[in-house]
Amino acid sequence: MLKGTAFKAVSTLFLMAGLGLCSCSDGTGTRRPNGEEGDLVFALSDSVEVRIPGTKTDSTWTLHNGTESIHLLPSDTVDGCWMVPVFDGTICMNGRVGEWHDVLRPGHYAVPVEWQATPAPADMKPHANTLSWRLTFGSDDPWFGDLTLHQTSDGQAFGSISTATGDFRFLHGQLSDSAGLILQTFDGAHLFRFSATSLPDGTLLDGVFQSGNHYATSFTGAYLAENAPPLSEGKEASWTGEMAAYSGLNLDGTPVQWNADSAKGTHILSIMGSWCPNCMDEHRLLAQLMNRHPDLTVHTLAFERGLDRDGGVEKALNRLNRYASQMEVDQWDGRWTFVLAGPASKKAAADSLAFVDRVVSFPTTVVIHENHQEPWIHTGFNGPATGPAYEVEVAKFNRAINAGPTESR
Repeated sequence: MLKGTAFKAVSTLFLMAGLGLCSCSDGTGTRRPNGEEGDLVFALSDSVEVRIPGTKTDSTWTLHNGTESIHLLPSDTVDGCWMVPVFDGTICMNGRVGEWHDVLRPGHYAVPVEWQATPAPADMKPHANTLSWRLTFGSDDPWFGDLTLHQTSDGQAFGSISTATGDFRFLHGQLSDSAGLILQTFDGAHLFRFSATSLPDGTLLDGVFQSGNHYATSFTGAYLAENAPPLSEGKEASWTGEMAAYSGLNLDGTPVQWNADSAKGTHILSIMGSWCPNCMDEHRLLAQLMNRHPDLTVHTLAFERGLDRDGGVEKALNRLNRYASQMEVDQWDGRWTFVLAGPASKKAAADSLAFVDRVVSFPTTVVIHENHQEPWIHTGFNGPATGPAYEVEVAKFNRAINAGPTESR
């Protein structure tokens, strides 16, 4: 299990997470009131809700996922609507009630919401425990995750779930004998809730993971053993021996082709989607690396949702332009490019990129050095909310860029 030093590392990493869409509190969980304190309550069903705390004024609205803050943007075109940066999620209110719309899902996908005023939250108590579990999701074809939680003396909890292909980002809620485990998060593209019964020996039973109002599966958990095998076994993409190359559309809609034959310096190919929060977290790390490595070039290969709908390509290009602007990548003009490379499908991505044998998840990242034939390929990304798992990711990326391909992941 993680001890106090790991908690300090997590706190430090949280403070590094605030580029673009998000910022952080003062590290203690204290809110700085500047408007009405409340909860944005999402109704997943008649009996199940997700509560995301925040602060709202007539012209500003900030939501909090534990130590992460999301600053919503008022719509320029529709009164009462607020945009979630990067992911295009929309919250439209009529007074204190409304709906969250995930515009990237087909049909009129919406979840009812209500803004409920609450007393200003008390300062978060010092952490009492840091605990880790190995979770098993589903039964017929199970998948696994490692939950690490930092529990305060009054039962509040925050942390994340790492998986072989990425993490669930900033989860927050409570862990107590009476209420069991309840965790939640909202980022504009995803709305997650985890609940389970907690036994005295730490076992988690009767767990339910819900994603919005469209998906649910069961899970169980047991304390993570020190000798537990890594989650990543068998989940990595590999090089096929083909030269790295891609084609697609630039942000202005003009066709583009590229290959690594004459590439100078170090190039990173980020296989991603603008709908993917793990991709956003990885891009924040890439931004730090860009500042430290002047010979580094990033190629963002976007596989987007909705390309088969009317005007889908144009909407995807508009979305990518907003993504690039909100992530502030224009400061590296000429060194960081965006390409619309295909539909949001792992199979479509693998079929169009012959130099990888498969695409297991978004993001998949390829580092190419001009003096190395074999690229370094990395599957998935565990972000700042995971603490030590994020430190491992940072170390891997630094080694790949500084020393060339020394490992497969």
